[in-house]
Amino acid sequence: MKNPLKLLLQKILPREYDFYSDLNSHADKVWEGVFCLLKWFETRDHDMANRVRALEHEADEIILVIARELGKVFSTPIDREDIHHMATIMDQIINYAKNTVREMEIFDIAPDNLMQGMTELILSGVSALRDAIQALPGLSSEIRPHIDQAVKSERLVEKLYRKSINELFEGDDVKEILKRREIYRHLSNTADRVEAAADWLSLILVKYG
Repeated sequence: MKNPLKLLLQKILPREYDFYSDLNSHADKVWEGVFCLLKWFETRDHDMANRVRALEHEADEIILVIARELGKVFSTPIDREDIHHMATIMDQIINYAKNTVREMEIFDIAPDNLMQGMTELILSGVSALRDAIQALPGLSSEIRPHIDQAVKSERLVEKLYRKSINELFEGDDVKEILKRREIYRHLSNTADRVEAAADWLSLILVKYG
């Protein structure tokens, strides 16, 4: 016979939920989205562009699950705001990847070496973020090198962004300049989100480490 008190507590207290697992799954989607963006740049394979869009949708579904579960559980491993904000910042990265695909299709422009180089650096930063998120449950000093690598990737993207703008305005085709500048800006904003995620992870580490 089941313990009546145990049954009562199970009804009163919401169940525990593994938010770290969802954060990891979401980080995997974000990484794959940036990876597919890079592959699209390299190959112009339309399937890669479609995969970026699909992954952005899948990542949104995980965000919805996290938000729903945050409203149900009694306790969380770290503050609810930290979990939600971390997932939201990471989601902005894949949103920018999807928007980059969409605008390049609208503008009908082909990727160039600078776009590819910026995306390679962004992927490096997202890889570091994914490693840091995987290490979150332990909240150990092992997270710090991944955070530093993500921040470094953003700095390198910004250098390449400034170079790309400088080279772009050496041309004479105003329409082409304006179109490509928008794409460069999207990639720069993506890198900014990588740094923002790294900064938030750093704050989490200070709060709980």
